[in-house]
Amino acid sequence: MEHTAPVYRIYRLGRWQRTFALVFLAFGVFFAFGSWKGPLLGQSDPEPFLMLLGLIFPLTGIGLTMNAFQTTVTFSADAIELHSILGHRRLPLDGIRGRREHVAGSGEEGGTKYLMLVPYDDRLPTLKFMKGYTFDDTFFLWFYELPDLDAEDKKVHKDSNFGLV
Repeated sequence: MEHTAPVYRIYRLGRWQRTFALVFLAFGVFFAFGSWKGPLLGQSDPEPFLMLLGLIFPLTGIGLTMNAFQTTVTFSADAIELHSILGHRRLPLDGIRGRREHVAGSGEEGGTKYLMLVPYDDRLPTLKFMKGYTFDDTFFLWFYELPDLDAEDKKVHKDSNFGLV
């Protein structure tokens, strides 16, 4: 039985990603306050490296927080869309060739798990997003019914030279 895509649903990043972004932002603000307080009040000599980090950490925290709270994976009646602060990518549901999964980072268990939707047409975007979104069972039923392109890549064709078709 083929399941349909979860129509008109919006999935956001999970709670731990949002919490991490807020904690990083708070750390950045405290670090900035600590690194700039002494020089501004005339209590210590400026340390350029610490003052530069005092700017970089809060700015990075602001970016992470904006991304964590605004990035979404959205299903409409005919497409899946990835919205982030860096842009918007749309892949029609009828243009999806299959799915892939991979882990980035330290090994299968410790890294970040990514899901990918690969299009038939190279002019369409490949959508890649972390598995850490608030996906529901309907999404995973739909996703795992798509053709597994990783498994297809592993198949060796006996009649071909070096596994090539």
